[in-house]
Amino acid sequence: MLEVGRYRFSWAAMEPGLLPRFWGLALRGGVGHVLRRMVCVTRLPACDGCLLRFRCAYPVLFQPYAPPDRSQGGRYARMPVPFVLRVPFGDGDQRAVEPGEVVTFELVLVGEANLHLPYYLLALAELGRRGLGPRRLRFRLEEVAAWTPSGFVQVYRDGDGTLRTDVPPLALKELLKATAPVDPHRLVVDFKSPVRLDLEGDLVYPVEFRHLVRGLLERLRALEACYGICAVPRPEGAERVRRSEDRTRWVDFARYSTRQQVKMRLGGVVGTVTYEGEDLRPFAPLLGVGEWLGVGKLTSMGFGRMEVVRR
Repeated sequence: MLEVGRYRFSWAAMEPGLLPRFWGLALRGGVGHVLRRMVCVTRLPACDGCLLRFRCAYPVLFQPYAPPDRSQGGRYARMPVPFVLRVPFGDGDQRAVEPGEVVTFELVLVGEANLHLPYYLLALAELGRRGLGPRRLRFRLEEVAAWTPSGFVQVYRDGDGTLRTDVPPLALKELLKATAPVDPHRLVVDFKSPVRLDLEGDLVYPVEFRHLVRGLLERLRALEACYGICAVPRPEGAERVRRSEDRTRWVDFARYSTRQQVKMRLGGVVGTVTYEGEDLRPFAPLLGVGEWLGVGKLTSMGFGRMEVVRR
């Protein structure tokens, strides 16, 4: 059974500074570096071959290996990372932050990664103290809240020294049952952060409905093979749904990879797109998967966030 936990982190700025337009890249890289230094007890240069690689909080989140007894996960050269970052995507190049100002982001954990939430909380708190990005803008972790069907519930507050563990992750299948229905004939999808659809080695733009459905199906298959079954219907007929209005654009970002020692350009699609078809209701559960877990590449860096606009 595919289980999902969604957690909202609130950081308070400790000093004035500037946040980049999209700071998911810096957040993902920073917390990975801090977490590895925090939990690695062997000090090996790589996790390959480490006896703890199936249980240690760092590889479970950032470099997941398929255990020998999980045959389906072994079909993938690399298991998909079991987390999604949901980071605000700004309109300008930078955002000014004043001391005490609170910025929020969300961490969505899949499957067994939820068991390591205390480690991830400590790593994000430490990253805030050290500073985010090249300018080391420092934050204090004020609060963590867990999503429930009745709203977010506080599970941690700065100074308490405790983390509530009585708000468990929920089965994605049950969460999708509560998803609001979509219009039978018209559907508006808002790509809230850059959506990077790479299908058969080609980046897709513009995003036709068949592209979106295929990307969602590929993501769901990989997650189910590695982390548990969700049993979402696989509807047919996506190729008959047309793109009637497109207000999307392609945006690019530069990122330096310390592992590859190279500067990379990463891009994706943001904005809204309208699709029309005879009956779009069968696609609602699959679209709900995208709303919870994102679509396309680099969801662990904040890419791929999508929402269905329901009026």
